[in-house]
Formats: sequence, structure tokens, C-alpha cells
Amino acid sequence: MPYGRCVIYSFSGDPEEVTEKSRNGILPIFKQQPGFIAYGVMIQDGQIVSVSAWASEADAQAADDAAKQWVSENMDAKVVNSFVGDYAWLEFAQQ
Repeated sequence: MPYGRCVIYSFSGDPEEVTEKSRNGILPIFKQQPGFIAYGVMIQDGQIVSVSAWASEADAQAADDAAKQWVSENMDAKVVNSFVGDYAWLEFAQQ
């Protein structure tokens, strides 16, 4: 079963700008990390919810470390809550 990474950040600024900055900054980092499966971002009311799926716990933790470093260097955002763990279940649409 894949491992998940979920982080909630608070931020200031334009939500569309934050979305694009995340896509252009963190997504390439994640795609280069071993075990990358999926990544998505939701933004609402001054908060960013970042969710991703990874092949192993070590992959998810390495991604967590890389993302938090990138955010601290590139965005005006603060971690509200952070979680890395094994998905109880994760369903994919059939292609």
C-alpha cells in the first residue's frame, strides 16, 4: 500500500500565484524523488493542503523533507499540520 504525505500550510498572497509557484517549484522536485506516485494541492481560506502518494515510508519522508525545505526558502507559508503515514486505503480510477 502506498504511503501518503499531507501538509497544511497557512499563507498570505494570491491563491493562483501560490498554486502556480507550488506546481512549478515542488512538483519537479517530487517527480525526481524515488517512489513518486501522485501530488495535488488544494487552496482555501488562506490555507494550502498538499497531498501526495509515495511507494514507501522512506520515499514519503524524503519528499516531506525536500518540500519543507523548498517552502521555507521560496514561499511565505507556515506549517499548520503535517502527517506522513501508510494509507488505510487508496483507490485509483481505472484507466
